[in-house]
Amino acid sequence: MANFGKANYRVFSILMIAICLYTGPATASDEQTKRENAAFKEAVQAVKDKNYAHAIALFEEQAKLARHDAQYNLAVLLNAGKGRPRNYADALYWSWQAQLGNIEDAADLASDIVDLLPPNIADEVRNRVGKTLEARIEGSDILAIPQFANFHIKILAEPDYGNGYIWHSIAAALGLPGSSDARDDAESQLESKDLFALQTKTQELFEKHDFKP
Repeated sequence: MANFGKANYRVFSILMIAICLYTGPATASDEQTKRENAAFKEAVQAVKDKNYAHAIALFEEQAKLARHDAQYNLAVLLNAGKGRPRNYADALYWSWQAQLGNIEDAADLASDIVDLLPPNIADEVRNRVGKTLEARIEGSDILAIPQFANFHIKILAEPDYGNGYIWHSIAAALGLPGSSDARDDAESQLESKDLFALQTKTQELFEKHDFKP
């Protein structure tokens, strides 16, 4: 299916993504979560009403708060050129973040888009995603830690298992779900001679950031 056909199909299927209400991060207040859910439902209704400009504005506001279903829906609209002119680079930026946030369909969307961009532009988008995740980590958002680990393994053009191992190790130390297995998977890709240096760097980063569960 040509990309424009897929793009239009995804707009029709956008409502299937994350219809269940978002619970929000553990630090979010109930009131904040209610507001975000209301805005998300309003955006979904705007898509139903074909008021794409309103939908894209609402999804973008939530996407910037690292709400991954909103990131995916924003990527779908940008890829389709609904509400704003088609923008493959921005669509890829948000689809990769949604992919790292475990929105399964986002990986397929990103795979379709990345083939449409020159490699240097795709690398610029990768850099944007990496900097966004680093900023979230600096802001003490621990949920960004396993995502930054997977960024190195799944999003970079060539997997960087060393840095993936470092950040999955930190996530595992904080007890984040699935991180111990992910750390061990990354370790299996590494030479044993490299582990001491990687573990030393991990400890330095853990102490530097003073991470808390």
